[in-house]
Amino acid sequence: MKKILVSDYDQTFYLNDKDIEINKNEVKKFKKDGNIFIIATGRSFFDFKNKVHAYNIDYDYVILNHGATTLDKNDNIISNFPIYNEVVGDIKNNICLEESLNNFCCSELESRVDFDYDNLTKIHVKYETKEKAMQINDIINNKYSRYVISYYVTCNSIEIISNKTNKSNAIRLLTEKLNIDTSNVYSIGDGYSDIQMVKDFNGYCMKDSVNELKQVAVSEVESVSELVKELLRNAKR
Repeated sequence: MKKILVSDYDQTFYLNDKDIEINKNEVKKFKKDGNIFIIATGRSFFDFKNKVHAYNIDYDYVILNHGATTLDKNDNIISNFPIYNEVVGDIKNNICLEESLNNFCCSELESRVDFDYDNLTKIHVKYETKEKAMQINDIINNKYSRYVISYYVTCNSIEIISNKTNKSNAIRLLTEKLNIDTSNVYSIGDGYSDIQMVKDFNGYCMKDSVNELKQVAVSEVESVSELVKELLRNAKR
């Protein structure tokens, strides 16, 4: 029976140049058996496509900006959830841009736009310390939970998307479109934005995942290739 594997990108599908080649080879076997491979990443369209070209990554679908936009391998848009325009200005006033090291916004297929751009899909802000990033993260989630969700990501950064979506929601919409039973969907990640999809879809986590993710994962693995080998073995039983 056809399976779907959904993998986060940074610190999951990609750890280093050697690891990604091993993962790509195992995914090739997985897809050859008629299965579907999806990358679910916090990266924007431009940033992700740079990695696709650099590493020649083969995938069927990609979920960008933590679930905000889903595309097929030909860059056709399947779903998109922008942040409510009217709340962007208030959020901008609460994220202490003057204390940030850098910041940018994303839209549907554009990876670097200004705050006054309509229909933003993600707001990214990097701070000098993790403590500052976590403080702002909590402020946004406490004040604007009706509209957005903010995730702490690596390198002292936060990323804000619409609360109408997340990686799990994007996966569910895609499985409905593909008419695939969700019991045949498997997922793997390492960070905060992976928690819900790992909880909802037969989820695994990397050894170096955040503790909150480890608590909901089926098991920990060393690599995506390890998980793919397990899925292929189980399919032959």
